[in-house]
Amino acid sequence: MRLPKFWILATAQVVLTTLGAVIWFYFSTKAYLAGPPDPDSYAWNWHFQWMAFALVWLPGILLITGLILAIEYKWLVPRFYPDAVTPKKRA
Repeated sequence: MRLPKFWILATAQVVLTTLGAVIWFYFSTKAYLAGPPDPDSYAWNWHFQWMAFALVWLPGILLITGLILAIEYKWLVPRFYPDAVTPKKRA
């Protein structure tokens, strides 16, 4: 069985992780804003919640995903993609 290139799998992993984080953010924020009013009135709108997500959560999620991809590349590429690690000898 031929495996896709690592960068294709890595891109899919980043996209799916980001999509999952955005879906989680949407539903948790919707539940938060539907609840009783909070004393922090500045945080009681979608604009603030999107900015908090984009500046706090999303960079952390992308950083952790990048670290996981680096570990996967270090450990899995030599095992599943041996041609990518050891160059072919020319005759």
